[in-house]
Amino acid sequence: MDRLKCMEVFVQVVRAGSLSGGAAACGMSAVTATRHVQALEGRLGQPLLRRSGRRQVPTELGERYFIECAEVLARIENADALGDVGPAGSSMSSALVRPVGQIRVSAPTTVGSHLLMPIFAEYLQTHPDVALDLALKDRAVDLEEEGIHAAFQAGGNPEPGLVAHTLRGVTRVACASPGYLARRGIPGHPSDLAGHDCLGFRYDDVLGRWAFTDAAANTGTVRDARLIANNPLAQLQAAVHGMGIALLPEYLLAPEVDAGRLVRVLEAEAQLSEPMHLVHLAGRYVSSKLEDFVRYMVAKLGPEACPVVTSA
Repeated sequence: MDRLKCMEVFVQVVRAGSLSGGAAACGMSAVTATRHVQALEGRLGQPLLRRSGRRQVPTELGERYFIECAEVLARIENADALGDVGPAGSSMSSALVRPVGQIRVSAPTTVGSHLLMPIFAEYLQTHPDVALDLALKDRAVDLEEEGIHAAFQAGGNPEPGLVAHTLRGVTRVACASPGYLARRGIPGHPSDLAGHDCLGFRYDDVLGRWAFTDAAANTGTVRDARLIANNPLAQLQAAVHGMGIALLPEYLLAPEVDAGRLVRVLEAEAQLSEPMHLVHLAGRYVSSKLEDFVRYMVAKLGPEACPVVTSA
């Protein structure tokens, strides 16, 4: 069977969630669509689909294969679109770079759901032919192994073998509930935290450090915290309920301060985290949609800077 047609059928089946739905989109019977998918599975030696309730969903291999097939088909559509352009210089360049297809993006859970989501919404509104598959993971991700096109990474240095675009850092401020501060007092200096209940944060099994802008004021890792959480939203709720002092991103803290549920403390010592990075694999072909996505995010979230290829 024609491999390209098999790919088209497979993509439509995944999008429809059923063989019958994919077959209808391709103008063929479900039996014929099944044969096309089976032809691909025969080439790969592994199943691409599995049944989940009434739906056909991709296997782990199927998810990655779907992304690649969608990209291939999108590039063919872009190439075909060249035949619709007018005289030289009219719209050929826009046809070549028109973003089409799916981009699989990874980000830390809270960063993705709160800081980035409004920007993702703006991006999708202006890019109707692009879909984002967002994987929120509070751990380091292996882009190649997990089929991630681009990843937002907070703090630290990116792993070797990646193209890294530097974004703005996230300001973090210490805060506590009015009730807690009334009981325990307001710290005037980071050294005063030794007499307070601090709320610890763990990321990727590493306990976070409370490092302030004044190097002499650094308190190091909070190892005797009364509560340690691996999610800033949990820390936020713990602070609101008077469990102690938390060091939280400003974008989470501001609404609670405005509502009177939290109070900023040690504002002069606000922590500026290490900058975020937007990374993708180095030494690979960068599709027009990924290139456009990266350019858009850097414009929104960071200074214009040359991408850096990381090395060991």
